[in-house]
Amino acid sequence: MSNKLSRKSVSLYFVIGLLITLFIISPVLYADSTDLVYKIPITGEIDNGLLKLTERGIVEAEDAGADLIIFEIDTYGGYVDSAIKIRDIILKTTIPTAAYVKGRAWSAGALIALAAENLIMSEGSSIGAAETRPNEEKYISALRKEFKATAEVRGKNADLAAAMVDSDIEIEGVISKGKLLTLTAQEALEHNMTDYRVSNIEQLYNELNYSPGRVEVVEMTMAEKAARIITKPTVTTMLLTIGIIAIIAEAVIAGFGIAGTIGFLSLGLVFSSYIYYDLAGWGVMILFIIGIILMALELFVVPGFGITGIGGIIAMFASIYFLFPTFDVAITALATILILTITGLIVLIKIFGSSRLWNNISLGESQTKEAGYLAQNNKKELIGKVGTTVTPLRPAGIAEIEGERIDVVSEGEFIDRDEEISVYKIAGNRIVVKKN
Repeated sequence: MSNKLSRKSVSLYFVIGLLITLFIISPVLYADSTDLVYKIPITGEIDNGLLKLTERGIVEAEDAGADLIIFEIDTYGGYVDSAIKIRDIILKTTIPTAAYVKGRAWSAGALIALAAENLIMSEGSSIGAAETRPNEEKYISALRKEFKATAEVRGKNADLAAAMVDSDIEIEGVISKGKLLTLTAQEALEHNMTDYRVSNIEQLYNELNYSPGRVEVVEMTMAEKAARIITKPTVTTMLLTIGIIAIIAEAVIAGFGIAGTIGFLSLGLVFSSYIYYDLAGWGVMILFIIGIILMALELFVVPGFGITGIGGIIAMFASIYFLFPTFDVAITALATILILTITGLIVLIKIFGSSRLWNNISLGESQTKEAGYLAQNNKKELIGKVGTTVTPLRPAGIAEIEGERIDVVSEGEFIDRDEEISVYKIAGNRIVVKKN
């Protein structure tokens, strides 16, 4: 009886020990048989938002020691400069990469798809149609070489890749002259432009011999989504226009309040987003601030529209110009901002009138003969005469001398309204006065 109990005890201990051993080593066995996969979506318009997402995703994958990065592509294209930068960072990573075309890899999206080590297309997907904007030879030539070089690096058909960009390329049996090349998944497989055609991502893993134990999907943060929207040229133009009009509204309506807050928030959103995406440096923002400071000097310190005001406008518009990716986009945006700003200014003055601050840079009344204004030709007899300022002299303004309103200028100092002055010099058409 005791021997039977002893054998049972040994058997029980053996089973318990075996279970404990399996429990301890199972995570190790599981880890050896599975892979860590990072998935980065390349969807929607290709822009600097996707560039930032791709950069961050690859860094996270490298830090985590990922076994594979999959770029899930479904895009009609977008900005070529962003696509080229994405292509470059894909080529540089040491982690195995795969481009999975779920729908369309058109235009700039085709270049990104070709950059991965493995190009896999789902059934019903397509790749190509990489027409440049503007469609000029220098842009076509540059992008054609990018496509061809990328295809060569990844062992794809370089001539077909070039034909996706240049409609002058003719390949017998594939594409005729005058048309851009676009391939279906089956056509791409037949012509060595894709490695596999699959029906789903599980088949992709099987074809590449990966067994994903954990799949990390890299998604945009709320800040990245907001910055991506703000850096679109149309949205940037709108926010800049709102910002400038709102700041001008402070001068027209007077008093720092809602308009000024809205203005600085709009401008802050634009410049912070561009700096966040490395689309502009701090120098561009500083240039804009210098423009605002010069405009403020024109209003508060050196009234009368002059060098500081013009310099401020030039600095502001120069900083705005450098925000946009191309000359055409920048000029269109500047023209739009200028027209809308002038229109907004006219509407503001019509509705709210003008403030004391605005009067510093504008004439408060018409200088008509009926109002007592006279030209100052042949006024040498005024030398030594005493009068009173009708408007502030900053340094130019209006003074009343012997019952006549006359344009005068001080000798450099600022003289307030209703101050006693005397004429001490006639310089051409200028009547120079000084404060008594």
